[in-house]
Amino acid sequence: MTENWQIVYRDTPRGVKSYSQEALLTLGNGYLGWRGAPLMSRYNADHYPGLYVAGIFNQTTTKVNSRDIVNEDPVNFPNPQLLKIKINETEITVPYDQRKATLDMHKGKLTEELVYPVDAGHLFVKTTKVCDPVSYHRLALKVELSLDFSAQVGVEMIIDGKIKNQNVARYRKFNSQEFKVTQTADHILQGKTLQSNINFAVGAKTTSSEANFETSYNQDSIVDHTTIKLAAKQVLDIKRVMAVATDYEDPNYLKIVKMALDEGTFEEIYQSNLQHWSDFWKVADVKITSDDRDIQKLIRLNIFQLHQAAQKLANPDLDASVGSRGLTGEGYRGHIFWDALFFVPYYTAIEPETARALMKYRIKRLPAARRNAELQREHGAMYPWQSASIGDEQAQLIHLNPMTNEWYPDNSRLQRHVSLAVVYDIWSYTQMTGDNSLLKQGGLNVLLQTSKFWLEKAEYDGENYHLSGVMGPDEFHEAYPNTNQGGLSDNAYTNMMVAWSLSWLLKLRKKMPETFAKACEESDFDETLIRKADEMAHKLKVYINDQGIIEQYNHYFELKDLNLVDYEKKYGDIHRIDRILTAENKSANDYQVDKQADSLMMIYNLGPRVMEETVKQLGNNLPKDWLKKNRDYYLARTVHGSTVSRPVYASVDIALGDVDKAWQKLQVAIRSDYDDIQGGTTADGIHTGVMGAVLTVIMRDFAGVKFVDGKLNIDPQLPSKWQRLSFTQKYCGVRYRLTFEDNEIKVKADHGCVIKVHGHEYQLEANKEISY
Repeated sequence: MTENWQIVYRDTPRGVKSYSQEALLTLGNGYLGWRGAPLMSRYNADHYPGLYVAGIFNQTTTKVNSRDIVNEDPVNFPNPQLLKIKINETEITVPYDQRKATLDMHKGKLTEELVYPVDAGHLFVKTTKVCDPVSYHRLALKVELSLDFSAQVGVEMIIDGKIKNQNVARYRKFNSQEFKVTQTADHILQGKTLQSNINFAVGAKTTSSEANFETSYNQDSIVDHTTIKLAAKQVLDIKRVMAVATDYEDPNYLKIVKMALDEGTFEEIYQSNLQHWSDFWKVADVKITSDDRDIQKLIRLNIFQLHQAAQKLANPDLDASVGSRGLTGEGYRGHIFWDALFFVPYYTAIEPETARALMKYRIKRLPAARRNAELQREHGAMYPWQSASIGDEQAQLIHLNPMTNEWYPDNSRLQRHVSLAVVYDIWSYTQMTGDNSLLKQGGLNVLLQTSKFWLEKAEYDGENYHLSGVMGPDEFHEAYPNTNQGGLSDNAYTNMMVAWSLSWLLKLRKKMPETFAKACEESDFDETLIRKADEMAHKLKVYINDQGIIEQYNHYFELKDLNLVDYEKKYGDIHRIDRILTAENKSANDYQVDKQADSLMMIYNLGPRVMEETVKQLGNNLPKDWLKKNRDYYLARTVHGSTVSRPVYASVDIALGDVDKAWQKLQVAIRSDYDDIQGGTTADGIHTGVMGAVLTVIMRDFAGVKFVDGKLNIDPQLPSKWQRLSFTQKYCGVRYRLTFEDNEIKVKADHGCVIKVHGHEYQLEANKEISY
């Protein structure tokens, strides 16, 4: 059905709603992201054109309260799509009053039909936009103009260099000038970022079979312009080929842009894009038949946006990763967080080349992680909570609470578990691909250096090891009550994942001794550290009460309870109750209220069996019903202030067999950006983490498809509202097609292999579908 492949808007939105739609309508190809703003718009309260390039950041400095605040942001490049129209010498300045915007995800194109009221009648503007995923520096658009009356029409297509970073309202008080224009000539605007000193070129050529365009060059813009007499209902067809390149990815950036303009056509770029998406959907589509009429297209929207954020034809060429907002906006300043933990496994199962490229970004920044640790007087490597161009810490020391409009200390950088997320992603890639070359090419050094960090940071009391001065995934708790010092002690998630990480390290020592010995020599990781790793993997402290509830961190149970029902009655939306409490002169640090899953996060990563084994390895016993007790305890205290919270809890629900509860949570998560459930945050860019998480929960947890001990294991638990599920995944070089329908499982592999279905082994022949 066509509607299951399209996101269609027919309204005329304003403010953050319009910004949010433009983020969702973004086109991209892993190299660039092109926000879905109308051509005739510039930055204002209702529209924000944006063009971003993977890995391109710049730092600016702003004085706040007599203090220099440095921010590193993704660069919003010159806008190559700006359209100006004059009707009988009068420029169109009124907004459109009719609109149909259609994102066709199957074809990878965005079309927009707009109607502008003018004195003599109406101006009709239809635009079609595409990016080239193969020659990824190129993008193109087609404009079709017509009137319902006769008039002289003047058209300007502009590369606008008067651009600042102004997407995020709370960032606008900061200096946001990221680049300067250095030259305009030969249809190309050249510029340079002000601090990172990256040279770039943005070029465009405009053609039409009905009119000849001439080009004018200004100090900070290039204008292709023409004038034509249009009869009523006559269509003026305009095509524009554009290109962007930088010397960050290629010293021949200027040549790349010139060739794209000289040789590229709209038709060629359109067909390249069309073929790419056709091929992609054959291996990446996730088909669900359920009672939710929107869910199929929204699942495809998640897949579509993740593929635009990174893909195998671009990212292996780039020194870049995927930020928490992809290339769709400037939220979180485009930084790379632990969110990769939620989408790297997805990329690995669909397009492992892409996952590998994202891991190379982290491996390359190991020296920066070591410097980061050294600056904090720590050992080994400490990956930053927020990473950008070089991999140093970009998290701020203060943040703005929009409810009070005041600045407060920001301790979020104490989430040292980001280093564990990096290790988890490397583990996930090697587990699912069977490819250990990433370990040999620096991945093992990452594991050793991050392990050294934990081994040296831990304190021993004669019985147990303890980790202090950290935070867990729940960002509402940064410090203990009535203290000025940030950080907590013995966060359960951190300690359990450290124990797991150290255990993997010791397994690799046995599995690949020569490579391990070489990496140890390079990382100065001696036998004393190896022995300590073994000891600490069994003696890190995790606190558990008499009911079997794992304490989120030491002394968490001593915090006060908070009546969330009362707060919901008073405020309605309480997903950011931390800000509400601050506005009441209180602190979330004083209460048992969580932003998202914390103690139970390990279940999402590795499953309840591994978590239970880790807890036992650390010398603790859990009751048989520990999982349900912990789920119920923490769920009652969680406000889902992060979009990834519900997918994590859905994963826990499925482990408990509560699949319909899990589906209810996941439905909300799938709609996170489409419904903008956080009250306007999608305006700053989509959320890549939740998109990867919901797809993982569908294919790994509901479908029960996991790669364990070298074999594909299938053990589904599908919601009662699903009639059918089918998808394709790739493990250890074998591509599997899986279909679940009427209590039947159909499996087809492109190579002969052994699989497990409901715990029983079966031999598969290549390209022969078998039903179970």
